[in-house]
Amino acid sequence: MTLQKGEFWICSQCTLKNPLATQNCQACKSQNRVLLDVQPKNVIPRSPSPRHSKTTSQALGAIPKQKPVSRRNSSCNVNSRCHLKHIQSWHCKQCTFENCTASPACEMCQTSRCLSSSVSPPLTSPGVGKVSPSRTTRQESELMEDLRHIEESEALEKWKRIVHYCTENNEPFVDDSFPPAPKSLYYNPTETKDNHVVQWLRPDQINVEMDPNLKWAVFRTPLPSDISQGVLGNCWLLSALAVLAEREDLVRKVMVMREYCPQGAYQIRLCKDGRWTTVLVDDLLPCDKRGHLVYSQAKRKQLWVPLIEKAVAKLHGCYEALVSGRAIEGLATLTGAPCESVPLQPSSLPSEDELDKDLIWAQLLSSRLARYLMGASCGGGNMKVDEEEYQAKGLRPRHAYSVLDVRDLNGLRLVRLRNPWGHYSWRGDWSDDSPIWTPQLRELLMPHGASDGVFWISFEDLVKYFDCIDICKVRSSGWNEVRLQGTLPPLSSVNHISCVLLTVLEPTEARNSEKSQRSQLDLCVVVFKTRSVAMPCVGRLVEHSKRQVRGFVGCHKMLESGLYILVCLAFNHWHTGIEDPVNFPEYVLAIHSSKRLLVEQISPPAYILADAIISLTLAKGQRHEGREGMTAYYLTKGWAGLVVMVENRHENKWIHVKCDCQESYNVVSTRGELRTVDSVPPLHRQVIIVLTQLEGSGGFSIAHRLTHRLANSYGLHDWGPQGSCHCPVIDKQVEGLHSPRLIT
Repeated sequence: MTLQKGEFWICSQCTLKNPLATQNCQACKSQNRVLLDVQPKNVIPRSPSPRHSKTTSQALGAIPKQKPVSRRNSSCNVNSRCHLKHIQSWHCKQCTFENCTASPACEMCQTSRCLSSSVSPPLTSPGVGKVSPSRTTRQESELMEDLRHIEESEALEKWKRIVHYCTENNEPFVDDSFPPAPKSLYYNPTETKDNHVVQWLRPDQINVEMDPNLKWAVFRTPLPSDISQGVLGNCWLLSALAVLAEREDLVRKVMVMREYCPQGAYQIRLCKDGRWTTVLVDDLLPCDKRGHLVYSQAKRKQLWVPLIEKAVAKLHGCYEALVSGRAIEGLATLTGAPCESVPLQPSSLPSEDELDKDLIWAQLLSSRLARYLMGASCGGGNMKVDEEEYQAKGLRPRHAYSVLDVRDLNGLRLVRLRNPWGHYSWRGDWSDDSPIWTPQLRELLMPHGASDGVFWISFEDLVKYFDCIDICKVRSSGWNEVRLQGTLPPLSSVNHISCVLLTVLEPTEARNSEKSQRSQLDLCVVVFKTRSVAMPCVGRLVEHSKRQVRGFVGCHKMLESGLYILVCLAFNHWHTGIEDPVNFPEYVLAIHSSKRLLVEQISPPAYILADAIISLTLAKGQRHEGREGMTAYYLTKGWAGLVVMVENRHENKWIHVKCDCQESYNVVSTRGELRTVDSVPPLHRQVIIVLTQLEGSGGFSIAHRLTHRLANSYGLHDWGPQGSCHCPVIDKQVEGLHSPRLIT
């Protein structure tokens, strides 16, 4: 029988046309997703009230009668006025609950009364956009080793097919997607003046002066001293490789193909933008006219260094893309583990915390004890560098070093570093030839590595000449991980925001890290306790990362068993002209845990951003008692900007708040303006403004002035347009962040 249009539905799994009467696909038995997503017309699912969440189980059956949305009450527009009709009751447009006239907010969902009849319909976008699913399948975190073995098995099948083809045709493998051509070397091959690379050669064609009779191999017990940097300025990657080589097991995990392949096909497992990917490369390597390798190489005719370098170059588009970077980027790419940068220099921003050198030293010691990988950045960031002084000391500014060891010997603090160049070592105190070595310490620490670029340096000199230490928290086997992708929309639409419901089955140590493809975003990940799987809401703040304009951020916490909700935040791209959902920045949330977890990506409550920021400011913000019944909260330190939240505890008075930040620079406001005026209703809190550093490389300044007064009725009166409650208006793009929220 031929089904006509309108008589069938198409299975999303196998594309079979099924009669409308069937709920499951006749071929693959998948459920009809259309039927699952159907909602009754004019009825909006009700969310539980936090105010009523502490009631006993006996009260669970007392559910208010659900009524359809009334058109009569939808005329009040938040964009123009907050006029309320004097009626015996009013309907909440968010959840349809019927409230008594005296209620300033919905008793069921806490939507403010002046917003209730003006809640805009969900934002829709033309064409195909990135819309968060209402609820994805709950998935369980998996052992990292199991995931790696599964991916390696899949990659091995692909490799076997390639090798079989090459063997059958008696041809070595050539990677067409990253060919031995100038476009694989440079951004603009026609404009480059670099003439180092003359030819691409396979290993048996490469001219090696040392050990010419030795056969080529992928590994020969990888050592940090094997690595030599070529003409490419990618010390950040080679420094990370040198750190990785301290543990042979980690190097072997990167190289999927660990034996020499005569056909020249190799696979390397890397983590790019938070996602694991297996990169296929050939063994054609850039060489000069004499047949020597131009870029990185490993001693003893090993291939793991140039092959990994080539795989990373392929991921980034070309070799030139590897010039300049930070060791933390290399460590994250090679391990996929949570990474943290520990600053050694005080910030030029007054909003940042002061440096605690004792705390930094304790962190270095504990990281070494945990066998974490570490790299050090020399003379970078905003440090003022005296080139001659650095050269006299044997250091190279704007250069990455590997941290090999950390020792505390009766109060003597020493750190062992390695220059990935394999030469050019420290000449100050505790260098190889330093006179301050005692025979006992010289025998214990064996300072004889200057010829290989290895040296000891005091912690004091480390802090003087280096700007940060990058720590990669790679763990031994037995840890679990799960990775989820989402978007960071420049607005508060729940159509595009998603949050993560986390179920901890037993107490666990967890690390959350968020990575964005756009490094200039201000990233922050926040963890809250929640009570309900069906209707999760923001509860007690458990942990949060710093908000930083960086490629990734992370936090670490011991979690007890229970339910948690994770929210990823970014604000400095709001009001910057990004309108098409296809262009919304993406992120990857990686969750690492010592025990098994259940993870579910869900569409959040309508006011998840407001509730998250309010909870964060209540827990971590600076309090200022502006007047009786009013408290202003400020988030500044470690926040890459400023958050202002105002709490009105009066039962029958409004608070008018002027926030003037017009003397700030290099910041962006979530309100679209640097001066705001708001009327905060009785018993409500409101996020007044979120200011964010626009870009990470430049400085920024924030100046704010708060003026406030009491009022006996809604509206701004002589502080704003007639009948208005907010200026600029709180429209549908920002209402999820800036709407007043009932104090619960």
